[in-house]
Amino acid sequence: MLGYSDFIERLLLNPDLFRKLTPTEPVGWEWPGKICDAADSTLAGGATISDARIFALVRGGLFYAVDDLESAHRIFQDEPGDLGSYWHGMLHRREGDFDNARYWFRRAGRLPCFSKMHDAAREHSPTLAKQTTWDAYLFTGACEQVKFGAEELLAECAALQRVEFEVLLNYCWRQSVG
Repeated sequence: MLGYSDFIERLLLNPDLFRKLTPTEPVGWEWPGKICDAADSTLAGGATISDARIFALVRGGLFYAVDDLESAHRIFQDEPGDLGSYWHGMLHRREGDFDNARYWFRRAGRLPCFSKMHDAAREHSPTLAKQTTWDAYLFTGACEQVKFGAEELLAECAALQRVEFEVLLNYCWRQSVG
């Protein structure tokens, strides 16, 4: 895959990840416990952790991926920087708390990985393709429309949710593991 540890690569192969925009329970009850119990060295797969603060967001991202939003929330709320704020916004969007998500996206500002998110998102969304960069607010609005009945946007939003996650996880991985 992208040079992650075996643990992370196995987790990301799960075909049930990101099927729900607003999950109510984890994907497979075994994954949250495995993520919680895994030592940082297991998650890093032998790579050196150069930034423990950002590496914690990788762990939070794994909880987020398996829909354990409560565990992810505990990690994201403890990181006040731009990356933690952006993850926090993603989490609130998945909880269906769209105004709170927008608040956290404002706090995060523009991230260096937005151009990669935008490039990846263009093949899934004609609307986002028209933008000049990744637009978390536009995406949040589309997810909100799905919640209130716009089923025709569901597949697009599910694909964008995965793109956003993959790019941000990869960015955090590369920033924290050297």
